[in-house]
Amino acid sequence: MNKEEWKQVEDALSSFFRMVELDADGYKVSLRLERVSQFKNAIVVYVNGSFKGEWLIEDCEERRRFIQPRTRSLLRGKEKAEILKGLNKKERKEAEERMKYTTYIPCWSSFASLKKHLIANNENIKLIQIV
Repeated sequence: MNKEEWKQVEDALSSFFRMVELDADGYKVSLRLERVSQFKNAIVVYVNGSFKGEWLIEDCEERRRFIQPRTRSLLRGKEKAEILKGLNKKERKEAEERMKYTTYIPCWSSFASLKKHLIANNENIKLIQIV
């Protein structure tokens, strides 16, 4: 997709009742702005017309390509600093990796991060239509 098509997609997803359909490496991807909580809207991704909860749990192609990963630390602030205090650079890096976990969510609050993720994980993206 070119810059102009991405701008059309972003504009379409800035309002409700619009849906964008993309072809990403043979997957039909539908994007829609939806209400996800009382005061929050996000872009929800549907792959081949559906969303399956198993994508959030199992490692699969759909999750890798289209679902948003969120990496968090198990510990915060002082606890983390206390554990990492006496470690050398290599041990610190390993300990930090062990203290992280990743969750996956089916919606994107930022169009820029969605676009970046799609471009990074799919080789060929085409705009099918904006409904």
